[in-house]
Amino acid sequence: MKISHKEIGMGRVLTVALLLLLAGPVRAAESLSLAEWQRWQQQRLPVLLYDAREPQAYGSGHRPGAISFPVSSTYREVDGVLLAQTISVMTERLRQAGARADVAIVVYDDGQLLDAARLAWVLELYGLPQIYLLNAPLPKTALSTEATQVSPSRYLPSLNPDVLANARMTQLAGFNPDFTVIDNRPEPDYLGQRSETDKFGHIPGAVNIPMTAFYEPGDDGQPRIKSAEQLALLFSKLNKNQRYITYCYSGKASTLGYFLMRQAGLDVMHYDGSWLDWSARDLPVER
Repeated sequence: MKISHKEIGMGRVLTVALLLLLAGPVRAAESLSLAEWQRWQQQRLPVLLYDAREPQAYGSGHRPGAISFPVSSTYREVDGVLLAQTISVMTERLRQAGARADVAIVVYDDGQLLDAARLAWVLELYGLPQIYLLNAPLPKTALSTEATQVSPSRYLPSLNPDVLANARMTQLAGFNPDFTVIDNRPEPDYLGQRSETDKFGHIPGAVNIPMTAFYEPGDDGQPRIKSAEQLALLFSKLNKNQRYITYCYSGKASTLGYFLMRQAGLDVMHYDGSWLDWSARDLPVER
């Protein structure tokens, strides 16, 4: 019996759909307080702890049991644009880090969550369903300098398209009343007074919520993420019936924006490549 190309194509679609169904839904990353994390440790719950900082910072002192997973290892540079690593590269890196879909993964950094949010977004992008961001400053004592030994996994990533936007989708969002684009760069960059590229201004129709709006001074004078109530007030003017796309320059401020907006109950995607990609494509800008 001869099988047509159409039937082959349909078979592939059904196979992919079945794999996604078996993999289960990928829910949004959740915030984890220091008290909750300490309770998890006391209960000895199975968990993978990822340190998103760079290797030098990890080597100088990290939370006991943490695995080094520097956020820089999740990037690739294409003609000056920073993008998420390909699925083939990330498959190997996730396996080396022991990633598993059946275990909770907690991600942390120095406490400002810029590195942690970007790493968490990449983990979501590649199908890991139980991601938590540890919302707590890095302690100055009781840190380890010994590298944690990792048991490699056989994790097989699947792309989660619900969290990813590209240039075309972001451009079309400007013409769709059901979408709003969020610019998480500083206000002077949004207004076109300065830029890290040769393009000045913002994506047409974008609304500016600068990264600085996410923080308040901590007891030690260092910035810390605002409370859930303060962030809810910050996002209260946004329509929960709309979808949102966040962007910045390199994808750290905007993945933090993505994470905090998701926590506030908003439907959000992140534009990977962000303003670097938009500028390289010579797409329209607004000032």
